[in-house]
Amino acid sequence: MASLKQGLKQILLNKQHKVYENEVAAKNLTYNSWIEGQEKKVVVEEHIENIDVKFLANDSKIFKNEGIRKENDGKNAERNGVPGEENSRHIQDNEQCQWIKILDKRNPEQGGKIQMSIFANEFCHDIEYHLKNSIAEVILITFYPGECNRISYPLIDKIFRENEKIVLAYGDEDVLKGGVREKPWFKPDWSPDRFLSCFYFGGLVAVRTKALKETYIRCKEKGILEKEQGNGCGGTAYEAGELLYLLFYEMLKAHKAFSKGHELSAAVVYHIRHVLFHSIANGYEQIQNLKLPVVYEGHTKKSCEDMVSIIIPSKDNPEVLFHCINSLFQKTRSELSFEIILVDNGSREENKKRITEEVFRLNQMRPEKKTALYFEGCTYVYHPMPFNFSGMCNLGAANARGKILLFLNDDMEIIQSNWMDLMAEKAVLPYAGAVGAKLLYPDSDVIQHAGITNLRVGPAHKLQFLHDEEIHYFGMNRGVHNMLAVTGACLMLSKDVFDKAGGFCEELAVAFNDVDLCYTIHEMGYYNIVRNDVTFFHHESLSRGKDGDSPEKQRRLIRERDILYDRHGELYGKDPFYNPGLVTDMLQTEYLPAFHYQVTLDMPWSEPVPLDRTVQRAREDKCLVVGMECAMDIYKWRYGGLPKKGRIKGRQEDMGYYFQGYSFIIGSDNACYKKKLLLKNSDSQKIWSLAVESRYRKDIKDNLKDQVNVELTGFVARMRRGQIPEGVYRLGMLAEDKCSTQKLVNWSNWVLEVVV
Repeated sequence: MASLKQGLKQILLNKQHKVYENEVAAKNLTYNSWIEGQEKKVVVEEHIENIDVKFLANDSKIFKNEGIRKENDGKNAERNGVPGEENSRHIQDNEQCQWIKILDKRNPEQGGKIQMSIFANEFCHDIEYHLKNSIAEVILITFYPGECNRISYPLIDKIFRENEKIVLAYGDEDVLKGGVREKPWFKPDWSPDRFLSCFYFGGLVAVRTKALKETYIRCKEKGILEKEQGNGCGGTAYEAGELLYLLFYEMLKAHKAFSKGHELSAAVVYHIRHVLFHSIANGYEQIQNLKLPVVYEGHTKKSCEDMVSIIIPSKDNPEVLFHCINSLFQKTRSELSFEIILVDNGSREENKKRITEEVFRLNQMRPEKKTALYFEGCTYVYHPMPFNFSGMCNLGAANARGKILLFLNDDMEIIQSNWMDLMAEKAVLPYAGAVGAKLLYPDSDVIQHAGITNLRVGPAHKLQFLHDEEIHYFGMNRGVHNMLAVTGACLMLSKDVFDKAGGFCEELAVAFNDVDLCYTIHEMGYYNIVRNDVTFFHHESLSRGKDGDSPEKQRRLIRERDILYDRHGELYGKDPFYNPGLVTDMLQTEYLPAFHYQVTLDMPWSEPVPLDRTVQRAREDKCLVVGMECAMDIYKWRYGGLPKKGRIKGRQEDMGYYFQGYSFIIGSDNACYKKKLLLKNSDSQKIWSLAVESRYRKDIKDNLKDQVNVELTGFVARMRRGQIPEGVYRLGMLAEDKCSTQKLVNWSNWVLEVVV
């Protein structure tokens, strides 16, 4: 009998494994198949035709042009947009130059709408020759080996033809290896500070010839294109990549790309959100090796006479506070003057006394003024009130004397000597908003913060919990980047910008107040910046615990998130510094291409089923992991607000609730389990179950190498409105083993408030 049962179980197991393997195969998309499907949706005007004319040094023939084979005939070739024979002598052996003519099929006799020339980085050392001889309106420059995507030419043509102010355009790229596309680099929109830190434009750049030529002539006349020598006796020429970077900088600066106002900048530098270039190697490595010339007025380190006011909110944490202040004096080396403002919302009397004594001690240091620090004193603002981070920061700013404000958590630890100079260097720029830093967990290289990204499910700390010793997604934890927001745990900005933004929103007492301030600053046209070359240790949330670690805190987090998007509805689901080709629908810390996981809402509606007895018979077990990532009203998920407040009329398919997350059973064969999402009413304790659809989760699979069959750990579901009573529901998971009678249940801290 035992052997019969074992044989029966093995049959069931084999059946489940086959079903599971088929589902994995169907849902495991590759980047190559996904991107080809995406590019089929790209609308390219039918009347535009690409004529690809190649010219080689050893071959004077021009390839087929609309079915007519032509020969290179010198001057006539020049009139057709191709270099004449006399130009071919200039092109060295084994170098190749392409000339592309975009023709309008509706008016073929009129010739090209825009002519574009492409030349490889090998030619860049003779940029003067190409600018002088190019008859093209747009020059395409490749910086490392590769080829243009088939959609590149018509898209570039369209952009330059429809936007006369654009002088430079760049796109995304990937690697082409053995006919298969991989390793996509989805880039941000124009990011002035990232450009100053790294040539992130990548392998293919399109430039308006007239603008580049004018820049070259001006720079040549001013001697900008020669390196200065230490003895001041003349200079040497820049290398090819350096020269082009320098020309791009001067050109973009002259066209106001480094100015306040995103519309003004976007009219000059355009990011085409499509893959335009296939490199044959890792192009980012070559960009890392590019030595950027040192730049210049307003963008280099310069002396700053403005005082920095360091505002530290704190209550009943004297040990933590003193550790922060001590690290500031021990580690900081700067010629900037600064003051400290401590804002206390009601410490106990014994702690108030200790802080008062420490403030007195600090102020006794003022006359000494050591060469390394210019300390202008410490102010203690004691103002008992309920905890409101925004109110405390605003109170500190009201007492500040400096023109630069730095909001600093009391649980921060300074570990870098030049942090103040580097942050202030950016904060004083006329287009700069909030400036943040990279925060690590204490005594480790584990990232806590490297800028805030605005996902559809809310603001997210990308790269959190990843090791900083590794370079993540084309240098997102290196150098300087523009981000939509930075954390208020360490946030510097000019007092002028802070006042114009109206300070911190005091309606947001605990969460999202820093994000709200940064969103306001962004909407005013400023660029927020995170300096990953400035690092702190952050003893995160020592004083009040973590947001969302209980149902009550999670409900409060949702309420404050709703306030955030009520105030910034136009930004909901949008982030110019986070490419939509990346995952936008989940709080994923890594930068993953969207094919890994993107919500489509095409799953069937689930009908809620009362499930009290089944759950009672199940064993509650922590080995069943429940990771909720989203549980919210579908209309709100789509548009950022509720229908009664929204500007968009809801459709029938928007009237419901959407759920997503992941779940797996530790130490078990996950292919054997069928899962149901549970909703428990907080008042009646009544439980409903929802059928879920599985989703392929590469991130979970990669992180759980010691677990069995965890590819399909993702789940999604949607439920119509009005199918369960109003109330607050706690979310959990029921897992039933299809090869045995085992049933497991576990609950998350996530809750959903159902309102009719």
